[in-house]
Amino acid sequence: MKCRHWLMAACLAAAFGAHAEDAKPGVQDDWFRGKLFAPDVILKYQSQLKLTDAQRKALRNEVTAIQSKVAALDWDIMDAGTAVQAAVDQNSIDKAAVLEKIDKVLEADARKKRAWLEMLITIKNQLTPEQITFLKRATEDARP
Repeated sequence: MKCRHWLMAACLAAAFGAHAEDAKPGVQDDWFRGKLFAPDVILKYQSQLKLTDAQRKALRNEVTAIQSKVAALDWDIMDAGTAVQAAVDQNSIDKAAVLEKIDKVLEADARKKRAWLEMLITIKNQLTPEQITFLKRATEDARP
């Protein structure tokens, strides 16, 4: 039973690592740090950024779209994780079948991360060079 809970937790934890500014420090996170900005970071500095109505509307549209997409992907991850749990709960494990099920978890997780990065890219493309420079400085100053 403990293995079942651990595996589900590991599968779900992997799904939440794609956030550019919110991710734990590490090499991959540094690829995007100061280059892509999460919506909450932009909203935190919205008055200093002087966001236009068009930028605010684009940001809202992207966040709304990603929320529904990620919710569906979270269900895919949980469903695939449940299938993995059932497969490894057997006394004799069919290695090929389990690995195929694990691939489904990883594929859904990759789709979720890609969707998040697509949103961050779209948001950045709405910003002016001055706004990007400000966000780079602001997020650099806020680093632990």
